[in-house]
Amino acid sequence: LPGVLRTRQLGIVGAVDLGDGGYGGAMGPRFTDAALRQGLYLRPLGDTAYVCPPLNIPLADLDTLCDGFVAAVAACTRP
Repeated sequence: LPGVLRTRQLGIVGAVDLGDGGYGGAMGPRFTDAALRQGLYLRPLGDTAYVCPPLNIPLADLDTLCDGFVAAVAACTRP
């Protein structure tokens, strides 16, 4: 996605860096607002957006989470 600086994944945890502002960066609050508009309650760590779904998440819910996460990232990184 445009606007994503770095991605990483370990097991079921995935994270994307949306800015270089560190823990006090401005992208975190923008991501939180965009995620809420998608119906997701996600808490970034500074400019890093992450997701850690439970291992027993139903596939339909995982699809909803992934689609909403991508939409939130796209919305908050749009110029």
